[in-house]
Amino acid sequence: MKTRMGVAVAIFAGAGIIAAGGGCAALASSGTPATTHATASTQPATAKTPRYVVLDCSFKPVVAPSTFIITCADAGIGAQDLHWTSWTPKLASGYGTIWANDCTPNCADGHFHYYPSLEVLWGSVTVKGHPADRRYTELTVIFTGKTRPPVYALKNGKLVATYPLTQTFDAI
Repeated sequence: MKTRMGVAVAIFAGAGIIAAGGGCAALASSGTPATTHATASTQPATAKTPRYVVLDCSFKPVVAPSTFIITCADAGIGAQDLHWTSWTPKLASGYGTIWANDCTPNCADGHFHYYPSLEVLWGSVTVKGHPADRRYTELTVIFTGKTRPPVYALKNGKLVATYPLTQTFDAI
């Protein structure tokens, strides 16, 4: 836990840089994909104090979910066991576990892998149909464990696996 907190401090120190631009994404790992989402907060939003949310796969606004799916089409990537340490107008940050389906031999028969991680949500726009809400637009995942999911890139005509420390995705 001490190491995670040290990494968290470093991440939060760089949050201002992250908030300046870039894309975000989150991953979660759990053995099997989560199919439920946390329910939205019951706190009413006012014109002066907008509620900051993420959208679930049904495009419903949710405040500080404990689980969410990143790739809604197949639930192949998501986040679970999320514990939010900050949820502010500038950014939301916390820690949890990312899951990712390796799609080997194919996505239907693939295996799920889990990675401890820190999550940072940032950027905001208004939520269509919910004018008092603003949703985070980017998600950055920082992998804190010894293993990380592969990201494949085409280099000189060859598909090469890389294992970045961070990944950024567009939020729904």
